[in-house]
Amino acid sequence: MIDRFGRRVTYLRVSLTNRCQLACTYCTLPEEPRTVMQADEVERIMRVASERLGFRKVRLTGGEPTLRRDLPEIVARLDALPGIREVALTTNGLLLAKRAGELAEAGLRTVNISCDSLDPERFAELTGGGRLDQVLEGLTACREAGIENRKLNVVLLGGVNEGEIEAFVDLARREQVEVRFIEHMPMDAERTGKWRLSPRDVLKRVASKRGLVPLPTSADGGPAERFEVDGARIGFIHAMSNPFCDRCNRLRITAEGRIRSCLLTGGEVDLLAALRSGHDDERIDADLVALFEEAADLKPPIYDLQREGGISMRAIGG
Repeated sequence: MIDRFGRRVTYLRVSLTNRCQLACTYCTLPEEPRTVMQADEVERIMRVASERLGFRKVRLTGGEPTLRRDLPEIVARLDALPGIREVALTTNGLLLAKRAGELAEAGLRTVNISCDSLDPERFAELTGGGRLDQVLEGLTACREAGIENRKLNVVLLGGVNEGEIEAFVDLARREQVEVRFIEHMPMDAERTGKWRLSPRDVLKRVASKRGLVPLPTSADGGPAERFEVDGARIGFIHAMSNPFCDRCNRLRITAEGRIRSCLLTGGEVDLLAALRSGHDDERIDADLVALFEEAADLKPPIYDLQREGGISMRAIGG
C-alpha cells in the first residue's frame, strides 16, 4: 500500500493487550480496555491486509503480549497466511522461559526483548519490580527453541544506564543477539528533556573504544543504523534527533482494534466496528480495505511530538 507521500506501507504492529506485569518508569498506564480483538479477528485483519493491500510483516506487541493465553494460536494463524513473510514479537521477556518453545512451534522466528539495564537492582527499579534473571533466561530459551532472530531493545536513559553501554555490547557478542540502543521518546510535555542521551554520542563512544563496521540497511526498511563491533551486532535508533518518518513503512493497531497512523501523531480509524458490524463477508472485507487506505492517508509527513498531548505507550504498542 502506498500512502499520499509515496511511502510503501507493508508492516503492521498489532497490540494484543494493554496489560503488563511491569510498571516501567517511562511507560504510562492506561485504563484496561473494555474490548480487545479476538484471535480470529486479528487473523481476518491480517488476511485482508496481506491479500488485498500487500502487507508482509506483522509484529505482535502490547502491553505484554505473552499474557495472552492464545498467543501461540494467534502466531500460528498469522504464520499460515500466504502473504505474511514474518511474524515478530516484542515482549518484556519475563514469560519467555516458559513460552518460547510453544511460540517457536507455532512459527515465531523473530523476538525483540525490552531490557534497559543489566544491573538487577537498577532493572527492578526501572521496571517496578521486574527480575532481570527471568529476562535473561527467556533470551536463552528463545535461542534453545530455535527462534533465529533475537534482538534486545535498550532505551537510552541519560544519567541512568549510560554506563552500561559496553556491558550490553559484551552481551551482544556472548549471546549472539543484536542489541539496539533506542533514543528515549518523551510521551508527555513534562518529560521533554528528561533522561536525554544522544545515540550519536553513544555511537561515537563505542567507536572510539572498539571501532565500528557499518552493516547494510535492513531489508525491511527498519529504522536502525546497524554496526558490527568485536563480533557483536548493535544498532542505533535516533527516534528524536533524526526521525525516520520519510521511510516509515508501518501502521499500528491498538488492542481495541483501532489503526493508529503514527506512533505520535496522526488520526485513528476503527476496524473493530467494521468487523463486528454483522454485514456479509464481502462487505466487511471491503470496509476493512477502505479503513486501511484512510489510515495510510492520515500518516503525517513527520510527527509532531506534543501536538496531541500525553499519549499512552501501552495503548498503541510502542
